[in-house]
Amino acid sequence: MQNRDKPAGNPLSHRASPLSRVTHPAAFLLTAVIWSLLVLFSLWTQREQMNRMAQELARIDAIANLKKDMAIRKWASQVGGVFIDEDKAPNVDALSDQLRLQAATATGETFKMIALTPIHILLGIQEVSNKEYGSKERLTSLQLRNRENAPDAWETQALKTLETGSELVAEAMPKGKGHGLMRVMIPMRMEEECLECHRETLVPVGGLRGAAAVSVDLNTYWSAQQPTWRTIQYWHSGIWFAGIATLLAYWTFLRRRAAEHAHLDAERRENEAVLQQHKLRLEESEARLRELAAFLQTIREEERTRIARELHDELGQALTALRFDLGWLRGKCGALGAPAADHVASALGVVEQSIVALRRISEDLRPAMLDSLGLAAAIEHHAAQFAQRTGTPCHVSMNREEFDLESNLATAVFRIVQEALTNVARHAEASEVSVQIDETDAGIRLSVWDNGQGFASDSKKKTFGLLGMRERIAMLGGSLQIDSPPGAGTRITAWLPYREAKPT
Repeated sequence: MQNRDKPAGNPLSHRASPLSRVTHPAAFLLTAVIWSLLVLFSLWTQREQMNRMAQELARIDAIANLKKDMAIRKWASQVGGVFIDEDKAPNVDALSDQLRLQAATATGETFKMIALTPIHILLGIQEVSNKEYGSKERLTSLQLRNRENAPDAWETQALKTLETGSELVAEAMPKGKGHGLMRVMIPMRMEEECLECHRETLVPVGGLRGAAAVSVDLNTYWSAQQPTWRTIQYWHSGIWFAGIATLLAYWTFLRRRAAEHAHLDAERRENEAVLQQHKLRLEESEARLRELAAFLQTIREEERTRIARELHDELGQALTALRFDLGWLRGKCGALGAPAADHVASALGVVEQSIVALRRISEDLRPAMLDSLGLAAAIEHHAAQFAQRTGTPCHVSMNREEFDLESNLATAVFRIVQEALTNVARHAEASEVSVQIDETDAGIRLSVWDNGQGFASDSKKKTFGLLGMRERIAMLGGSLQIDSPPGAGTRITAWLPYREAKPT
């Protein structure tokens, strides 16, 4: 049995609110972590972009330096070399085969001059550049004449790449500390003027004789970008703090809203529990009222039956005896004259009318046929009396000659037909009425139809007859349907189930 003090609440009302999940501290922490990761990712991408920019600038400078050196070498080749003071010539021993001249100034001072080849000019320029600017430029080849120019592993691989026809090899080489080196190599092709000194290499004109390589420290370029990098860091820090502050403010706002919703939800659940308690109490009250109505209906039927029986048995017998006595007296009052005979006849007529009225009242209270001959006979008799009293034909159709029903069910069917015909007589202004009763294995289906003026079923006018029919049917677990479009007649359909299904 259900505990009425603890009504069943709506399970949907106890579900966690979406706001409560969003405002959980773990949700804020997760959002803050995601935001921090996004800012760090942006900072990392900026750092990588600046690294690539530094590498690109270093590569451009390295290529420019090498092309400048190659341009100087080409110019020196075109002019056939350059004479310089022999005392200032680097590595004089390597210039033993070079042309020497005796030169004099305008004052008569003499000095020796020696011709530098393009390669010696290039080596001198590279030596000064390496000392003054920190870059490392050098010449190398796979065909060695000087072991100091032997290529390292990277240069060896780069020379092989240049042999395939490439005009440039550039690669950023990481180091243990700092940002590494940008290494660039461009080819040195054999030219006509180079054959005098390098014929023994057997490299054809246009072939790869060697290469010029340069190594540039990337730290120099990265240091130049430090102010920009610090600005980017400051911006990202500010953006991160602004995002965290916005998230915290929005999370605080959501928590406040969630608290308000929780409070409102608690009030709503409390109110629902109180609507629910009232509903249960109302249902309990309705059930008790229905039980009381059923009890009163039973008592009323029993009282009607008792009154009808007493009227029929006692008052009816008394009126019948009085009618017999008045009939005997009317036969004996000839000697008393016409006035006496008229009074007796008048009294006899009153008695006759009283007997008819008594029978009608008794039938209305409880038709004797319902108890003696059954429901079918009582319905047909009542329909015949209705037609005789109102002048409106009433057709009765039943699928049984007689109905084997419980007393309360048979009484309910008769009372519904009685009330429906009473309403037709009072309000319908019909010219024809039909009653149909069908018994099935599950219950009784009853239909009363008339071709009268109909009525609005949603009318606010209190119709106690229809209300009584509804309550009587509801007490038996049945249903009632009324179809009454204005001006098109009325059809009342009732379904009354058996308390237990009857065997087929």
